[in-house]
Amino acid sequence: MQVRPLFFSVVVALAAMGTCSVAQDVPDEEVVQKQPKQPKQPKQQKQQDQMIVQGTLIAPGSVPFHLKATITAGNDSSAMATVEVDWETPDRWRRTIDSREFSQTLIVNGNKVFEANSGDYFPLGLQTLVTTLVDPKPLIDAYKPGDLLLTKANGASDESGRMCYDAARKICGTNSLGLREFVGAAGHTVDLMNYKDFHGKRIARRLVYTASAGSYLTAEVTDLTKLSHPEASLFAISEPTAPGMRMSNVILPEAELRGLAVEPLQIIWPQELDGTAKGKASFYVALDREGKVREVLPLKTVNERSNDSAIRQILRMRFKPAVKGGLAVQAEGILTFDLNTRAFGPADALTDAEARKLATNIVEPVVAPGTVPPGTVYRMWLSVDSDGIVIERAPGEGPAQLFEPCDQALKQWHFSPIMENGLPRPYRAQIIFHIR
Repeated sequence: MQVRPLFFSVVVALAAMGTCSVAQDVPDEEVVQKQPKQPKQPKQQKQQDQMIVQGTLIAPGSVPFHLKATITAGNDSSAMATVEVDWETPDRWRRTIDSREFSQTLIVNGNKVFEANSGDYFPLGLQTLVTTLVDPKPLIDAYKPGDLLLTKANGASDESGRMCYDAARKICGTNSLGLREFVGAAGHTVDLMNYKDFHGKRIARRLVYTASAGSYLTAEVTDLTKLSHPEASLFAISEPTAPGMRMSNVILPEAELRGLAVEPLQIIWPQELDGTAKGKASFYVALDREGKVREVLPLKTVNERSNDSAIRQILRMRFKPAVKGGLAVQAEGILTFDLNTRAFGPADALTDAEARKLATNIVEPVVAPGTVPPGTVYRMWLSVDSDGIVIERAPGEGPAQLFEPCDQALKQWHFSPIMENGLPRPYRAQIIFHIR
């Protein structure tokens, strides 16, 4: 499977939510919604508000609230998670998460904390959405200069629902939910839309987290109301949870993340058939509290066709647990590698005879009689990575009508990597089919 670069994936996903159009060379007419007068805010809060419209529900002095949201995965409309938050003050609140991957009940009451988790890892997407629903600050903190940012503040979007994806404001889309904003922080890419007022704060009722092309989660706020006179039992804690049993997370600079590796971080790059052979490739990596790699998201690369192979290898990399305050925590961050699709394996492509020796389940193409004369030859190219996985197939020489049956046949073949000095290595090969 080929993975497109995240920027391209994001633009496609955003455009799919609206209607793509070519912007006219005239000023945009912005629909300004009159907002209630806001109290004077600290400088940091002002900077956050200037970046995106999304308000913070959990700031000191905020109106107590009850929030419910459902989260779906991709095009599947069935809920994969539900979130419920009852918040009275910063030191008196309750949150429950119920999902197939991870469930949690978290209660804060003064200096007491109760936390019960069903799993040992809080997934990136779920964590990002659950947090941003009530407070965009962690999302803003994750944003770095150079990340994609499409907001009202920088002129990329407006109240009409129009959003432009390029600096020239020529490639634009619209949606029926009004203002839409996008923060492309590495590992925490979120699209916010369907803003509505809640006691003087504008809160997005739909949030979309994008991991990679075709992989996204959507959170829909189904209920956001003022919390009035909550029962004391809602925040009752009979037995606090020890700090070592609670979930915690830290974003690490790359040098610190690499410092946790227990072995050299090397990727055996596959031999792509074409495209840029050398350059940089970066991935967002998330570790659980034992140091096991749980998620790998593609960020930037000069050759996206190597992503799937690289991700499989990163998932097998071993790290020591990250420690914060003497306790093991989840960790995440960016890993950047020098990509070279000719660094490993034979310099030349394998011949048909050499490749067939590494193949099993060899199936010949089924071609309807009369399609081509008997004895016609068709050549195909393929790339096999160090796991023996075919990552790319391409047509070679021969009648064009033979590509489909030859490709279908080749899909059923299984390959082994070539061995060099006892180590598995990638290769390119040419496969020749003789049509009978």
